[in-house]
Amino acid sequence: MPPIANNLPSTAPPLDFALNARRDARRLGLLPLVCVMYLVVSGGAYGLEDAVHLAGPRLTLLLCLIVPLTLSIPTALMAAELTALMPVEGGFYFWVKAGMGPFAGFAEAYLTILYTAMDMAIYPVLFAGYLSFIVPLGPLAQIAIGIVLVWLSGLMNFLGVRPVGFASIALAGVLIAPFFALVVLGMPELIHFRMPAIPLFGADAWGALGAGLTVVIWNFSGWENLSVVSGEIENPRRNYLRAIMIALPVIVAGYVLPLAISISGAASVADWGTGSFSHVGYRIGGTILGGALAIGGAVMSFAVFAAAMLWVSRMPYVLARERYLPKSLTEIWASTVTPGKSILLCCVVFTMLVPVGFVALVVLDVFFYMAALALEMAALIRLRRLMPNREGLFTVGGGVAGLALVTALPVMTWVATFGLAISSGAGKPDFILAVVLGVCVWPAYSICRRRYGGPPAIDPPPTSLTD
Repeated sequence: MPPIANNLPSTAPPLDFALNARRDARRLGLLPLVCVMYLVVSGGAYGLEDAVHLAGPRLTLLLCLIVPLTLSIPTALMAAELTALMPVEGGFYFWVKAGMGPFAGFAEAYLTILYTAMDMAIYPVLFAGYLSFIVPLGPLAQIAIGIVLVWLSGLMNFLGVRPVGFASIALAGVLIAPFFALVVLGMPELIHFRMPAIPLFGADAWGALGAGLTVVIWNFSGWENLSVVSGEIENPRRNYLRAIMIALPVIVAGYVLPLAISISGAASVADWGTGSFSHVGYRIGGTILGGALAIGGAVMSFAVFAAAMLWVSRMPYVLARERYLPKSLTEIWASTVTPGKSILLCCVVFTMLVPVGFVALVVLDVFFYMAALALEMAALIRLRRLMPNREGLFTVGGGVAGLALVTALPVMTWVATFGLAISSGAGKPDFILAVVLGVCVWPAYSICRRRYGGPPAIDPPPTSLTD
């Protein structure tokens, strides 16, 4: 039976033994992996403020309890099973390619690039924006600081995966500490929690639910993203699942507890928005806690950007290995064992976006992410049939019913989100733009394949796993 490696591009430049040894010595261990995963998925409760403003406090709290069950847990289980099955550099791209074919694999990468471009363009701007609340900054200074953040994150990635991992440990601690203090000092509010006076649904119930659900999904997504750097993770078949089991409850608690304390007994959320957790900190813990939460907003922007750069910067490298992009992007820098030119390309692209002040619409971001996730779920089902022998590997339990539940719940959540957005009217233009950009995947695939050759055909397809 052909091994999984047959799904990898035969044209990729081989790594010599010395380079492999250096890569083994620089792999990401469990604790750094947990911290990077925390930053990639969450980065703290920052971001929920807009959901409270749009959907109301009661509905936001309810969604923060439901979405982990319908999206986070199913996605995490899918990612754990497929990472155990195929722990390769490129992760979810190769899952989809192996299960659904070359075009589906390209579509997965295309959709990923769309939603990450939106995400990554906003973080430098957010960083400068949060910093301007502490130190007054003009527009040019904010642009300059945003560009510095891009290249500082790029430099960390040039140095390799381990520096990013170690930095993520420190940054995750900086982000968790203020919210931990908020929870400790606000424990009386939690023990004597009072439901906000604002009703669950207002006049525009469908619009509020659609907007709130979209923002909460954005805050709880990304569990499979680090599979792109599986080749740089220490024992990914075991540690990816372990990291998920540690990070998931921390992230859920990190959203629900500060939110519950902040909205307890709230009579109005009209003034809620970016920085609202800082105001709650001032009320509960004084200037020190309020200031720490304000600084945390800037730190969050940098930390999430640096952690996301770790996997985003590997996508051009993977596509170049698959012969969809120039071969020069496959070059591995021997000194740091990183795809240097791929990282450099990402830094250049994000630098060009910063001066534009590009603020990604969450509707578009979630649409492309959930479309890519639907392909991954389809690959999960298909690979169960193609490669049934999983002895010693983690698989989602529950047989056919468990598999159906894990794959159906995220898709149903996605459909509900955009059905509500369309019905409310406000999301129609964004939804139409998302569909148009999504359809463009076919001409993009044709152009890249014709120009660079595309991956060789896999015949026959893989039917078993060999190490």
